[in-house]
Amino acid sequence: MKLLVDFILVGGVIVIAILLLLLIKSKKKQLSQKILIVFFAFLGCVILCFYALLHDILWLFRICFIPNDITVLVVGPLLLLYIKSLFLKEENLIKNSLPHFIPAVLYTVFIAVPTLLYGMFSIDRLSYILSDFIYFFIRIGDLYLIVYLIISLRLLSKYRRLMKSNYSNLTRYDFNWIRAMLQGALCVISIDVMLKIYESFYGDFDWNADFISVITMVILVSYLGYYGVNQSKVLLPDFVLEEAQFTTNKPKDNALPSFKKEEFEILKSKLELILATNRPYLDEDLTLGKLANQISTTDKKLSMLLNQYMKTTFYDLINTYRINIVKEKMQSDLYDNYSLFGIACECGFKSRTSFNRIFKKETGLSPSVYKKQFS
Repeated sequence: MKLLVDFILVGGVIVIAILLLLLIKSKKKQLSQKILIVFFAFLGCVILCFYALLHDILWLFRICFIPNDITVLVVGPLLLLYIKSLFLKEENLIKNSLPHFIPAVLYTVFIAVPTLLYGMFSIDRLSYILSDFIYFFIRIGDLYLIVYLIISLRLLSKYRRLMKSNYSNLTRYDFNWIRAMLQGALCVISIDVMLKIYESFYGDFDWNADFISVITMVILVSYLGYYGVNQSKVLLPDFVLEEAQFTTNKPKDNALPSFKKEEFEILKSKLELILATNRPYLDEDLTLGKLANQISTTDKKLSMLLNQYMKTTFYDLINTYRINIVKEKMQSDLYDNYSLFGIACECGFKSRTSFNRIFKKETGLSPSVYKKQFS
């Protein structure tokens, strides 16, 4: 068993070392990549700390003790900041996020460092770290991380919804791996919590149960780390965030002024004409800004037209037109030799998965079942 654990820990160190190397070698490091460097560095210290415990390497354990001890308090705010850095401008982002790291700083000063010093020099003045209160505080640290993971998941879902106001294809900005990472982290920390609850009622295990959590963490990082390194940054326009705030604070039945309705009706007619004649939706990289230029308006005004007047999103509108043209081509003899995804690509789709999902949403049938009706 010890040999297997040793193999997994060494493998984890190697994986994280490779990820850190890839991130550090990047010439133009964005804030999101810098956050990942810190994130993986902390996880590397956790693995090294447990490797030192497994092999009784005291000096390595002492070096990694503080980063390992504060990881549960640092990782949550780091992941929240990472998600924000992918979608928001970097200006003041770190400054505004600093309060989230105050608990980690306080824990370091008053618990982690004193614990390390007491273990090394047995200073009587630091014996307070052995009290039941401190022990209880340490045991519930996982709950702090769980709260941040849940907040991060909700924020990610919010930003993904807002992205649909600007992009017709989300494949370049596919952040499913982040959701998987957050959900995986929730599973890892939940396992740790259950083990601690068990130990609270039935006593400690004969072996260090924390090794189970570390092993699952290594597996999760190995599976997801590479995709995180290669994620691109997506900035949400300020007006989109402003509109999200506006719609959150205002009643849903808030009516538009009559002069706005007349203006939007004219703009809607121009939009429908452009969509019918120029077919801009065939451009797989079509964005809200590109379409706004074609109808001689601003992206902000076009967004208001779609979201507030037409009660839809840019993403849904464009993909509805794409599905309609896909259905036309499916029924045409000219496309008999095309695969279903080949037809989808001709109509502006970039991802087989998103095409299948959107097609079924629009028609109630999968593309293959729909096409069989005309065979």
